[in-house]
Amino acid sequence: MPERTQRAGTSHACFMRAVNEELTKFERREREFRHKDRDERAKRLQMPVEKYDAGDRCMAKQSNPSRRR
Repeated sequence: MPERTQRAGTSHACFMRAVNEELTKFERREREFRHKDRDERAKRLQMPVEKYDAGDRCMAKQSNPSRRR
């Protein structure tokens, strides 16, 4: 009986690892899609595009000399 329980725990751990990897891949593709879509819309509307750092948490706006006061 303990052997069966151990195998069940191992298969569950493998399943959860696979699910986590797939979720990570999906989130990466979704983030890339959102960035691409945002850039395309900004280009179409002729709006300035904000640049994101690698962490996708902080953004730094490009300076526009014509808008400075």
